Amino acid sequence: MRFAIKHEAMNGPEAVVNVLDSLLARAEDDIHELELPDADLLENSAWYSSCRPERKKLLEKTAEALLHRSPRTHGPHLRQMEITGEKSAKQAQAMANTPLFVLVENRESDGALVKSAIRVFATPAAIELCLGAGALATPKAFDIDSGGGAGELPKVLAQRLQDAVDRQCPPRVIVIADTDGEWVGDIKDHAARIRTEAHKGGVPCPPLNKRTAENYIPDGVWRAWATDNAAARPAVEALLSLSPIQRDHVHIEGSNVDPWNYTKPHAASLFADVRAGDFDLIKAASLKGRRSSAIANMFETYKSEMTVAELKSRDSAGDLEAIVCCIEDEL
Repeated sequence: MRFAIKHEAMNGPEAVVNVLDSLLARAEDDIHELELPDADLLENSAWYSSCRPERKKLLEKTAEALLHRSPRTHGPHLRQMEITGEKSAKQAQAMANTPLFVLVENRESDGALVKSAIRVFATPAAIELCLGAGALATPKAFDIDSGGGAGELPKVLAQRLQDAVDRQCPPRVIVIADTDGEWVGDIKDHAARIRTEAHKGGVPCPPLNKRTAENYIPDGVWRAWATDNAAARPAVEALLSLSPIQRDHVHIEGSNVDPWNYTKPHAASLFADVRAGDFDLIKAASLKGRRSSAIANMFETYKSEMTVAELKSRDSAGDLEAIVCCIEDEL
């Protein structure tokens, strides 16, 4: 985030000046940015007078930077909060010391997908905030949180929203949820509820429109995994032979789980032209291995295969790029 500190705040009481010092510390850690719209009045302010020499130099550098900065159209630090007095200073302090929480259904599989998308599509500054130094700061710049399933995600969202109310500041939350859809346009009730609750809370909810995180795994990752898991190669080839839309809605699970349900007319129509035997190959294979932990391990082990071209090929609608853009703009 970007905190614009006005002259009245720089000349505020000790309590306000102390908050400004804490914001400056977060800026020193490159988590947030400060902006001084009244830069010409800085050296005559109570805040500047109270600072140590090295802090004064940082404030001078911050004031000068504003003269050369182009208007922002994209994040990080797109969002701005103006600080004019004690109330806004306390709100800013709460926000500056709260990570940007990305709420997902499953921290392992969905979390791994989000991190992979950040590595591929985010700017270097956003990658550093989410996966580099920002991840080691206290508090973190960015965090992925989960309640352990679709049914728990609304509860986690409600808690984050209540935390924001208690701290008297806007929430720093993004919700990401897939559809669990078995065919094009199918959104399960729990997925629709999550999106509705996020909208009601004023929380961004860029959707994953495929069935689950596993449906975003690109061909290169599957082939690399199959190279190391010879028994799964026939099933992987069967999976990759499906059309892109079929790939979006196939159920990728452990062994002996139907990859789609022929008793449901929409699913039967979608998968009607699948070659004989491919259903059985995909069903028999353990493509999800040790469930979500296996998928997370696949993303990490074969991350060299998670290229822009590969992800765009598997995600032609741009769901992952939209999620990364949303994260960057909220940082």
